[in-house]
Amino acid sequence: MRYLKHLVFGLVFFGAWELGGRLGNPDVLPPFTAVVAAFVDILFGPLPSALLESMRLLVIGFSTALVLAFGLGLLVGRYKLMDRTLSPYFSALYALPTVALVPLVLIWFGFDLTGRVVVVFLASFFPILINVYQGARDTPSDLLEVARSFGVKSEIGLLRRVVIPAAVPFILAGVRLGIGRGVVGMAIAEVYLRLSGLGTLIATYASSFQTDYLIAAILPLPFLGVVLTKLLAYLEARFQTWKV
Repeated sequence: MRYLKHLVFGLVFFGAWELGGRLGNPDVLPPFTAVVAAFVDILFGPLPSALLESMRLLVIGFSTALVLAFGLGLLVGRYKLMDRTLSPYFSALYALPTVALVPLVLIWFGFDLTGRVVVVFLASFFPILINVYQGARDTPSDLLEVARSFGVKSEIGLLRRVVIPAAVPFILAGVRLGIGRGVVGMAIAEVYLRLSGLGTLIATYASSFQTDYLIAAILPLPFLGVVLTKLLAYLEARFQTWKV
């Protein structure tokens, strides 16, 4: 029954899209069938290489953000001095739109891969950091006391045996949010630079007013975001038994 509802909604949505494209201006809203034809055309043309280049950018930027945000989030969440000192700045930077920093990042880091990686890094970093910090800070004190009573005295031992397992749901939620923000940052960086990846296709088709090809080039972005976030949501559900 649930899939039937999705099917009916899809038929109504795409049917309305097709009808609107044929009755209106196709340069503004091309018919859905024209977008599908354009997608098939670029699928056997420039799309695979562009998608591969975009994925390389996403993997480098996101993995760097994941490692640094994980370590810093644990430190800030565990030590009150660092929490009081740094957490207000993290909150302020998290609220700052990544697109507002792009011109500054490009001036500092250039128009090559480094600048684009920094944009993806900034987009992914703060959602992961905030969630890891929250998970580390909210570790139940009674669990820490029990661990100490069983001989776990060192901070590394507490992190490995108590803090990180207790924070796993927060960490995975942050990773899921971070990967979605990373896909957005990837698109922003490539559209601004117009050097490679999906951003090049989007900018090229937009400048030539090929709306059907433009929408076809945009489609892999939400699909990529949905697939990655669903995969991480599945992993998050698998670890729910760790939640305290």
